[in-house]
Amino acid sequence: MKSLLIFVLGCLGCGLVDANIPSYIKLCKRTDPNVSQCLRESIEYLRPKLKEGIPELNVPSLEPLPLNEIRLNSGPNQARINANISNLLVHGPTTFKINDLKADLKRTRFLTQFTIPTLYFEGNYELDMNVLFIKYQGRGPINGTFTNYVFNCLMKADKTGKSQLFLGNLFSDNGEVLARASQDLIEQNTDVLIDEIKPTLEQGLAEKFTKIANSIMDRYPYDELFPQKEKNDIVCIQG
Repeated sequence: MKSLLIFVLGCLGCGLVDANIPSYIKLCKRTDPNVSQCLRESIEYLRPKLKEGIPELNVPSLEPLPLNEIRLNSGPNQARINANISNLLVHGPTTFKINDLKADLKRTRFLTQFTIPTLYFEGNYELDMNVLFIKYQGRGPINGTFTNYVFNCLMKADKTGKSQLFLGNLFSDNGEVLARASQDLIEQNTDVLIDEIKPTLEQGLAEKFTKIANSIMDRYPYDELFPQKEKNDIVCIQG
């Protein structure tokens, strides 16, 4: 997730527009005493573009955001979880709210915290799980929801809200009683499964944001994105 920060902070700003940079990428002067506020405004200005995608910069739409397969293998034999989650789509990355932002351009450091009110993912799963005395396998649709998802300056997520997870078709061919018991066990151990899924999901998101950040940073050099001073007093273009 750190790359999202690099993407929105390293590429954006307000106040001036260079002739070679699109109007939706607003610039911040390095000497601006309010550069942190400038960057906050810049991120908000770019939000619609993040949702729609920027074809001219090879930046895909982030809503929904497709991710690669997630593989989970953890726990001892008496509490083992093996799962593959594929065809993942993540909804909500562009709904983030900025809680705090501090910029140190001399050290090229950005300290920030933001919240994603609701992060929802869906896909397909294959599960082989052994918990206590219950062994079960299944496959089908999976979806999960994180609420009030808070990220700090390192883009390391902390779950401060609720998490929900649903696995469909669990034990569809193994009897109604076992299916109900298995689903009840899943619901009772939702936090365990969410904790297993969360790091891999974050890594996948980080990889996507890294590609997006590189697309923009490769196109425009740092000195153009963060000019030292005005270039012939060019007025900011808002359109």
